[in-house]
Amino acid sequence: MEKEILTQINRTVLAVLLRALRVLYREDSRIRTEIDSWPEGLTLKLKCGPGGAVLALQKSGTYGIRRLRAAQHTDITMNFKSVQGAFRVLSGQVGISEAYARHLFSLEGDIYQTMSFVRCVEYAEAYLFPRIMTRRILREIPEKRLSTLQVYALSVVEHV
Repeated sequence: MEKEILTQINRTVLAVLLRALRVLYREDSRIRTEIDSWPEGLTLKLKCGPGGAVLALQKSGTYGIRRLRAAQHTDITMNFKSVQGAFRVLSGQVGISEAYARHLFSLEGDIYQTMSFVRCVEYAEAYLFPRIMTRRILREIPEKRLSTLQVYALSVVEHV
């Protein structure tokens, strides 16, 4: 039962993360610059353990990034070794750098492009998580260009 609950939480957090990245692509030039540096059509997949939640996305000129329903081939795959490990990262208990150091996930693909994606996720975390959490998981807390409430509100509008 615990695995199913954590999988659902991971799925929800990944959906919020994707929407936030799409909003921030429009609103924060740092994220737009990172994503624009990716080759058109670049595909990424985050797998949250065996049988866990999956987020597949693709660089798209129209939206910056778009969700893929099913991605057989991906250029970059971050595969968390367990649903619990993915939950620890997605819930802000462990930063992505620490997760990599602890071998909580494996990586397939170009590490340079992956680091660009990680920078985008870290910017999004700075917007989405309270400052007390971001101090613990990020080396440096970036300046916000809009409020957390605005990001969440625009993410809801993005979904509608």
